[in-house]
Amino acid sequence: MATTHIKRSTSASRLVNYAEKRAVKKDGLNLDIQYAKSEFKQVRDVYGNPGKTQAYASRIAFSPLEFNPQDFHDQATVLAVAKEVYAKAYPNQQVALYEHADTDSLHVHAVIGAINLETGQKMHGNWHQYRDHLVQVTDQVCQEQGLMVTQPDPNHHEKRSMAEIKLRAKQQPTWKDQIRQAVDHTMQNPLIRDFQAFQADLKQQAVQSMGTR
Repeated sequence: MATTHIKRSTSASRLVNYAEKRAVKKDGLNLDIQYAKSEFKQVRDVYGNPGKTQAYASRIAFSPLEFNPQDFHDQATVLAVAKEVYAKAYPNQQVALYEHADTDSLHVHAVIGAINLETGQKMHGNWHQYRDHLVQVTDQVCQEQGLMVTQPDPNHHEKRSMAEIKLRAKQQPTWKDQIRQAVDHTMQNPLIRDFQAFQADLKQQAVQSMGTR
């Protein structure tokens, strides 16, 4: 089982400095890991870097039930799995990977360059979208590798606003309910195999919903 997170950062170099310090293994995508900081900077200089975001800090942590942090073979396996995850999730980004074994679970810190190498554009969206995308890809790769897949917490209840509660009391649907239903419908579609198809199906449902109003 692997858990993930991702957030914005104003300094790619600071992220590298932190992650590299305690790394037992390291690797890179679309960059030479030995020169990660300078290569991140080169891309920013070539394409320009409007705004404050230089990179995204991400991490994948693996269950101690599956991997021993002190086992060299497990360390190599975890880094390879993490590299596959980020290669699928961000194929056109620079990604520096640093594996840590200083806790009960092996985990890999990833520094993701904000600039798309093909388009020269920055990553657009919000952290919820990025996290959902990363979780989906991580679960897919883990399943392909025969690893445990993260299961939703049955005791977790989503918070609702007072306005939603009042509308539900009147048996009136809310826009959040419509989104939840659309996502559930899309997730159950066996033809949806990647994030682009996921987005396209949700957009199509939105168009159909507007047409029925």
